[in-house]
Amino acid sequence: DSKDFKCANCDYETNNKYYFKRHLLKYNDSKEFKCANCDYETNNKYYFKRHLLKHTNSKEFKCTNCDYETNHKYCFKRHLLKHTDSKEFKCANCDYETN
Repeated sequence: DSKDFKCANCDYETNNKYYFKRHLLKYNDSKEFKCANCDYETNNKYYFKRHLLKHTNSKEFKCTNCDYETNHKYCFKRHLLKHTDSKEFKCANCDYETN
């Protein structure tokens, strides 16, 4: 099974040009995205946008049950489970329950 794209720096191989280009970025010392507020640098646009949220004081998601605030939807959804009595996971061998 021959791959079209082979890394010269390691044994990574793929037929996907996009994945290959993303892989090569790890060997690039210069970073495409640089934070103006701190030393953070990355070649990953998603990670960069997520990092920038750390520098903002306004939070997109605010809990109405307590003072918890976040800009991350996943974290907020996990937090909300703390305020519910029903538990998502229940042990079949004992009374342990958790979210």
